[in-house]
Amino acid sequence: MLNAPRIPELAQRDRFVRRAVAEGRVLTLADEENASVPSQKVAGRTVQLFWSSPIEAGRWAEALAGNRELQDISLEAFAADILPGIATAKGFVGTDWVSDPIEAEIDPRDLLIRIKTEAVPLYAGLARERREVYLVGNAEGPMLTPGTQKPRTADRLHVFASRPDAEAHMKKISGKRIVADPISNFVGSTLAFAETGKHPVMIEPIRGAGFVEVKAADLIARLSAEGSEPAAKSA
Repeated sequence: MLNAPRIPELAQRDRFVRRAVAEGRVLTLADEENASVPSQKVAGRTVQLFWSSPIEAGRWAEALAGNRELQDISLEAFAADILPGIATAKGFVGTDWVSDPIEAEIDPRDLLIRIKTEAVPLYAGLARERREVYLVGNAEGPMLTPGTQKPRTADRLHVFASRPDAEAHMKKISGKRIVADPISNFVGSTLAFAETGKHPVMIEPIRGAGFVEVKAADLIARLSAEGSEPAAKSA
């Protein structure tokens, strides 16, 4: 069994997550052959190396590859493509790797969840800037996606940042249409409806990386109380 991460490893991982979301990108070596190392914890597994700081990335590029050439990877590509690929290959992620005797080797699935959670405020800020979100619905209102039967879960409200994303979702369902919901109505009516009905709200903080569940009350607070604040840097 893989040992639980220690406090320094967790701090290193969390720093990486905060920087990656704030900057909208991560860094790795341009020479991909040198951008991984064998796992110290699980024999036969590989750790893919990424950094959130250009200074640290350049230093280790020179140490590992003999040059300071780096790849700049967008947060969207990292979350939607690279982390799922590493998970499929049963690899780990080295976050802000520094070649310590006890080094952070993070499960890519766990890292993806943490990155998407960290990006929720960014999502809310961009929604305020756009002044609307998109729902799939009909003349009676937004559509709820059925929950699971076993175990029984509540029906969910899926929210989309763009019309194309909503249209892609709508292709799976007949007799529906796209609803552009102004933020004022979304907060005052749609989210209020979801909160009253105890329907989880599903949002995709990073496009293509999958949905996360947020409480309607939490999203109402972010879109209301922070309405006058500038949005975080876009990914």
